[in-house]
Amino acid sequence: MKNVFISIALLCIALMGSAQNRSGGTAMQQMLMQQAATQKTEPVKDETTNISDAEQYVNSATQTVISPTSDMFEGEIYYETYENYSDYILKMPNSIYFNGVHKVRLIIKGGWMHMIDETTGCHIIVNDAAAKSIMAKLDTKEKFSFATLSESRSNNSYSYVHFCDHTKTGLDLSDAPGTQYILGPYSISYADGQKAPISSYSFAKTEEAKEVLGQNCPLYAGKIVRSMGGMEQTYDVKAWVSEDLAASEGYKWNLYGLDIPGIALKWVMKYDGGHISFANVGELSYYIEADVVKITPRQVADEEFNIPGGYSIKPGGSSDAFKMMAYYKSVKKELEKRGIKGGENNQKTTGVHYKTDGEWDF
Repeated sequence: MKNVFISIALLCIALMGSAQNRSGGTAMQQMLMQQAATQKTEPVKDETTNISDAEQYVNSATQTVISPTSDMFEGEIYYETYENYSDYILKMPNSIYFNGVHKVRLIIKGGWMHMIDETTGCHIIVNDAAAKSIMAKLDTKEKFSFATLSESRSNNSYSYVHFCDHTKTGLDLSDAPGTQYILGPYSISYADGQKAPISSYSFAKTEEAKEVLGQNCPLYAGKIVRSMGGMEQTYDVKAWVSEDLAASEGYKWNLYGLDIPGIALKWVMKYDGGHISFANVGELSYYIEADVVKITPRQVADEEFNIPGGYSIKPGGSSDAFKMMAYYKSVKKELEKRGIKGGENNQKTTGVHYKTDGEWDF
C-alpha cells in the first residue's frame, strides 16, 4: 500500500517541464531579458507558424555562435507539445494535466534551464550542478535536510523549483530532483530512502535519419523501464536530434534527463505505468509529442533564472507528498477557473501535432 501511494505521489511531479562561469550582457540587456523571462503569462491566442518559418529559425541558430568558450546552445527554444493522458491522471484531485496543446518557451544557459509554459503560466527553473550534487548525496545515503539546502536556495536560486504565475506560489523540489530525471540512464534515489532503479534500457542512436526543419537529424529511440515503488514504469521514447545544436546539461532537464548530444527538434514519449486495482485508481499512462517551432540564440543573463519577487516558494517533494499534492491542487483550481484545464484547447496550436498518423510506429 505504501509503495503504491509513493508511486502515485511521485507521478504528480514527474512532468512538471552551478558551478560554471556564467556571463551576461550589459546592465540594460540584463534588465530587459529579466523582464521577458519573468513576465506573467495568460492563455495564448492561436498564431500560425508555418514550417518554412521554423526551418529559417533553426538554420539561423546553427550558424550563430553566442559564447566563444563553449559550443553548447545558449538562448531560447520555442516548441509545442500535444499531450494525451489516461482518465485517472486527468481526474486526480491534484492533476494539472489536460489533453491538448502546450506552448512552451525554454531559456537555456550552460547548466541552467528556465521552462515557461505559456499555456498554463507555470515555470520550472533548474540548476543542474546543484541538482546533480543532491542526487549524488542521495545515492551515497548522505544525510541532509531542507535546512542544509539553504545554500542552493540563496540569492533567490533553487536547484529545482516549480512555480505558477496565477497563484504566485511554488514548490521547491530540491530534495527530489531525480523525480524529474526519469529518462536518464541512472538509478534514482529519494530522500525517504526509496529507489527507482533501471530495469532495462535500450535507448540509443539508430541508423535511421531524416531531415527535420532543414537539419539532418539521426533518430534516437528505445525503451526505458524503471522500477518505482514496486511497479514497472515503461517509457517508449523517440527523438530526432540535431547534431549541429549541441545540448547543454541544463537543456536535458527539459527532456527529463534523456541522454542525447543535441537539441531534439521533434520527440515523442509514451508512458505506461500499469494498472492499479485498489481504490479505483485505474490506468497510469500518457503520450506526449513535441515539435520545435523556433530557436533564438542569444546571450542569456543570470537574472533570467531568478524567481520573481512576491512568490511564495515552499519546500516539498518526496519527503512531504501531502504538501506537494496540495500545491498542485491549488494550481489545478486556477487553471480550471481560467478555462485552461477543462476548456476548449483545440485552437492553441499551429496544427503540426495532428499530422502524426504514420509518423510514429506506436
